[in-house]
Amino acid sequence: MDIMLSILNEVYSLQPKYYGGDYNRLLEILLECKSTGTTFLVGGRKIEGVFKVLEDLDIPKELRDMFISIPEEMFRMDISSTEIRKSQGL
Repeated sequence: MDIMLSILNEVYSLQPKYYGGDYNRLLEILLECKSTGTTFLVGGRKIEGVFKVLEDLDIPKELRDMFISIPEEMFRMDISSTEIRKSQGL
């Protein structure tokens, strides 16, 4: 199964606080995903004025091969979902 994420989602998914504060639980859950063939397609995102990509993240070595970077030239669009909703009157 492939899952597409923005870099921001990826930052969140690699924080132990989302796994009860337990780094080992984070590894356990993501290694379970890895065992099923799950991969994460990760697109960059502008964070605090800087465009961040997968290579900017500190991913545990046991998990690195689960993450595939979407090249910036194929994915980058400097517009937020908030801006899109506003432009559509939502």
